[in-house]
Amino acid sequence: MAKTKTVTELASELGYTRQYIQKIINQLPANKKPKKVGNKYSISLQNESVIRRIIKKSQTKSETQSTTSLHSELSAKNTYIQHLEQENSYLQQQLEHSQQLLDHEQQLHLADQKRINQLEQPEDKQATKANQHDDQTTNNNDNQQEKQPKKGFFKRLFGNK
Repeated sequence: MAKTKTVTELASELGYTRQYIQKIINQLPANKKPKKVGNKYSISLQNESVIRRIIKKSQTKSETQSTTSLHSELSAKNTYIQHLEQENSYLQQQLEHSQQLLDHEQQLHLADQKRINQLEQPEDKQATKANQHDDQTTNNNDNQQEKQPKKGFFKRLFGNK
């Protein structure tokens, strides 16, 4: 008589849970299901080989799915990286353009300052000449007042009558 195993024995041998092996047994067609002795399944070598093939297929299928998901994730990340590189390039161009505009603005400001300084210089010369002229006029008035005798308040107010 061939040696049989229980679900628990097969699960520990394959490294899966008892519930997972039970789930596989429930999915088997009726002619490939192991026989139940009492409340326990008695798994023959034929039943065990069928269960092992199903587990192997599910492993291959899950590995293929995980590989496919990894490839799609990698593809999405590569697309995102390309997008970021394009955005980085665009931002660098914008920065260079802004620096050029700033340089032009500074050059214009410097030119304006030079023009303002040139326009202010003649005014300064004219202002000093005008101040000298005002000082001379004030000195002349002071001299004329010193020559005239000083009149009192009432004489200036009412005059000489």
